Amino acid sequence: MSELQLNIVGTTGVGERLLVLVHGYGADEYDLAGLVPHIDPQGRFFTVCPRGPLSVMGIGAGWYERSDDGTIDPAMFLGSVDALDATIDTACTNGRFDRAQAVIIGFSQGGAMTLASALRTGGAIRPAAMACLSGMLTELDGLEYAFNDATGDDPLPEILVHHGTHDPVVVVDRGRTTRDTLTTHGVAHTYREYPMQHEINMTSIHDLRDWLAAPGTSREP
Repeated sequence: MSELQLNIVGTTGVGERLLVLVHGYGADEYDLAGLVPHIDPQGRFFTVCPRGPLSVMGIGAGWYERSDDGTIDPAMFLGSVDALDATIDTACTNGRFDRAQAVIIGFSQGGAMTLASALRTGGAIRPAAMACLSGMLTELDGLEYAFNDATGDDPLPEILVHHGTHDPVVVVDRGRTTRDTLTTHGVAHTYREYPMQHEINMTSIHDLRDWLAAPGTSREP
């Protein structure tokens, strides 16, 4: 399986755990790196930013394409999730990180990737925590979510969902659908809305920083 190109941001501190930042459609592996000083000022994490496998307009990257009617090719979507998981596994092996202590944060399409990677049935070891920023839970043939079959050895992660009420790209109803689906299945999560468009504003960043530093994002006893 092909692994993804990585922007290795590294750490300014001890960097004992892995943080993975997954960009959105048309962006690249450098797009979210600027968040790191704001959300992990103490350098508790070692950060990597993977590049999506699809070329977009020759300069950016993506994780999957949508047809004009909104249809997504399941094989393309799942292939990207597999590549993301393989890349995270290798980063954990190379850096001697515990994948079960990792945190994955995704924006837009990257949020869909993050939810699928962290919650799908039969996938890789789940991270300790995950955040979906201005993204969506994607339901496709061949993609099953482990809402109810997580075990004590591989529990569901701490889940954070942020969305902008004025988002013209991924409308807020899609964030609310993600929230409602998690609620319906009894999956614990935190959901917040912000008066912003398709972006990550400073209030959202500050909340993300506080969430990342909270004990709930770690599986340590």
